[in-house]
Amino acid sequence: MPDACFGDAAVVPVFASVVPPARAAKTDEPLFDAVATSNDGGTRNGRLIFVAVLTAYSAITLFAWLCLGAWPMALYSLIVLAFAIWSVIGDARRRRQSKRIRVWPDRTLVERIDVAGRRTSSEWQTGWLRLTVEHGQPGGPCLRLTSHGRSETVGAFLTGRERLDPAKALARHPGPAPALR
Repeated sequence: MPDACFGDAAVVPVFASVVPPARAAKTDEPLFDAVATSNDGGTRNGRLIFVAVLTAYSAITLFAWLCLGAWPMALYSLIVLAFAIWSVIGDARRRRQSKRIRVWPDRTLVERIDVAGRRTSSEWQTGWLRLTVEHGQPGGPCLRLTSHGRSETVGAFLTGRERLDPAKALARHPGPAPALR
């Protein structure tokens, strides 16, 4: 029976189809290749313009407060500006993180870029890899790749509905076998 959140992909059999070894010998192209990135509604230039306008506004209000002799308000204006710039920098760091999943018949490669820009990767045997969708988690369903006692969460920085897109796409391709909870 299809799951209310997961849809028709929930009826996929527990074991994925086996890819013939001859296909792996013919090409090095992955069977599945997806990149998950966090939401980004703006451009770099747009953010720079936002910071420039905010800085200009703060400079004008700072000058006005200093001319009126209200130095506590001028200090407050500087604190607000510092917080706003810190928020924009923190958002830029958050947008760096991404996760790329590539599936070949014999192996699956998961590459991660964290908020600090560090790249890490892990390789899994495709035949033993299971994709688990855990419902009932705060913030929506949780996607987890598991194999041989190892486990890795996929797309934790995405929204609940966006986390299901890679699961649906992987369920349509030979690769990690879905196991639903």
